[in-house]
Amino acid sequence: MYWSALIIIISPLVGSLLLLFKPFKTKISTSIIGSVSIVISMFLSLLFLITFLDNPEPVNTFTVYTWLESSGYTFELGIMIDSLSVFMSFVVTVISFFVHIYSIGYMDKDEGYNRFFIYTNFFTFSMLLIVFSNNFLQLFIGWELVGLSSYLLIGFWHKKESAIKANLKAFIVNRVGDIGLILGVCLVFVSSQSLDYVNFFNSLSYLSSKSINILNFNFQVLPLIALLLFVGAAAKSAQIPLHFWLPDSMEGPTPISALIHAATMVTAGIFMVVRLSPLYDQSFYVLDIILVIGCFTAFSMGLVALVQNDIKRIIAYSTISQLGYMTAALGASYYSFAIFHLMTHAFFKALLFLCAGSVILKCRHEQDISKMGGLRKVMPITFVTFTIAGLSLIGLPMTSGFFSKDIIVEMFNYEGHTGLYYMLVLSIFFTTLYTSKIFFKVFFGPNKLDIKKPEEHEREHEDVIVYPLIILAVPSAFIGWILFDPILFSGFFASSITDVIRTETFYFEYILSPINFIGHSFFTLSFLMLLLGVIFSYLMYVKNTAITNKIKDSLKPISNILLNEYGFIYLSNTLIPKYSRKFANILWVKSDIKVIDNFFINGTAKIIFLISSTVRVIQSGYLYHYAFTMILGLVLFLFLFYDF
Repeated sequence: MYWSALIIIISPLVGSLLLLFKPFKTKISTSIIGSVSIVISMFLSLLFLITFLDNPEPVNTFTVYTWLESSGYTFELGIMIDSLSVFMSFVVTVISFFVHIYSIGYMDKDEGYNRFFIYTNFFTFSMLLIVFSNNFLQLFIGWELVGLSSYLLIGFWHKKESAIKANLKAFIVNRVGDIGLILGVCLVFVSSQSLDYVNFFNSLSYLSSKSINILNFNFQVLPLIALLLFVGAAAKSAQIPLHFWLPDSMEGPTPISALIHAATMVTAGIFMVVRLSPLYDQSFYVLDIILVIGCFTAFSMGLVALVQNDIKRIIAYSTISQLGYMTAALGASYYSFAIFHLMTHAFFKALLFLCAGSVILKCRHEQDISKMGGLRKVMPITFVTFTIAGLSLIGLPMTSGFFSKDIIVEMFNYEGHTGLYYMLVLSIFFTTLYTSKIFFKVFFGPNKLDIKKPEEHEREHEDVIVYPLIILAVPSAFIGWILFDPILFSGFFASSITDVIRTETFYFEYILSPINFIGHSFFTLSFLMLLLGVIFSYLMYVKNTAITNKIKDSLKPISNILLNEYGFIYLSNTLIPKYSRKFANILWVKSDIKVIDNFFINGTAKIIFLISSTVRVIQSGYLYHYAFTMILGLVLFLFLFYDF
């Protein structure tokens, strides 16, 4: 078990290092090394998952390397193997593998082909380091490596100014979140005298009554730790107000968008909160904050997606909205529901991005859906697979997305969170509108770009692009149904997550069975919103397109607000850069020039010059001067140190 987990983590790193030092220089060898290293991890992760589904094992922790021992404290790198880490590694490795296969075709003509696979392998390794971490130190290391990898991948086309700005924005926003993470980890160490997960969880009962004084204000230790750590999670998982970096991350290659949005980086924050569920179960006020942030993110970002025309940006805002559902489930203490939606979302969102990449390639790198149309006959495989992914995203009953998303929505109804329930239901309406908008504008109507239909013996793309779409369509449609009972309601997470009693109570009082849940769903407000969304989209984008323009004109002020993302675009692109430059200039003039340069550096030089000028006078060259100086020094020495 130990060695298998270690190989899962290390294999992508080995692949990245092999490609970095370039013993293999051809594209074929790069493809093989980059993909095989992920296949090894994926195969072992699948074996782990099958084993745990049959018989969930208790938490196992292993020390890999002891970094430092000092004053009774130990800092180490280790591995935690439990149902949560096994489940998450399955999601990360499977999605990463299909993205790698797809990238062989998508990046074939790119001059940075080798560099691309170095970055993606390292990205996967960084995420797996977080997943199998057994302590906060390793969590932080993996967290920062994921941030570094995302910086490199978002700015992959570094000759584009927009890509440089995008990766810088992602890097800075995540560093803001990391301040909270660092402070939270430090407070964990100060309060529990350990960075180990198990030791920290064992100390929770003791720490529950403890408080800390900061600037003459008393704060309870556990809620403060939980809040600080969530700041890091909110930045990584793009929750309001630290979300605005994610749409701009579309500047990277489309496979990277799939990897970031589906299985790595943005899911890290959700995973961390789930991993620390014992902490958050004792931080009720923080849970309320998380709950509100999640619901508001799901609602508001769904609205923003409605006014977008860039196919990748629409899907990006969709990701933020779906992460809002996961965050809302965390705030309601249904952590298993959050991680389950993370899994289904990973499959259908990866498929959506890969389908978008397929469309972009066929449309000669055009991303504006208003300029597309009529591609269902030109790209039948992409059309069918996008339809499956889209239906899963909107939560059509029997699809994977339905089982994971609707259970969150219905849980809010069950728990009596009426206002938040209606907010999430409206979010389903928005999701259906913007998903249908892509569907109708890209695949129906006139073929505006004059894309020719392939011959009968030809495919719309080469096999390495087409096959990942077909394969990912299967779990996008069915994996939610297949794993619904085994994962959520059979004690799979009993040793890892604290919500088992809550989820099972909800199941036996509300769900009863997957079939019953499907039957019940046709009579819910969620399904009504879904139907209304499809009808409205059809009327707006197919039946009467003039209606769309009339709505835009009548709601132009609101549309402008949404296009500006409630002011966040102005804030991030104009206001913050402007005043940060002014602040930096003040620091440069006042601190760097006047204090560091003039006072410390130049001042030190002046003092040394004065001393040397004085001492230089003594160096006369006369022997009696030197003899007198020696005698004077001896007298001073005797006077100071000799006990008379």
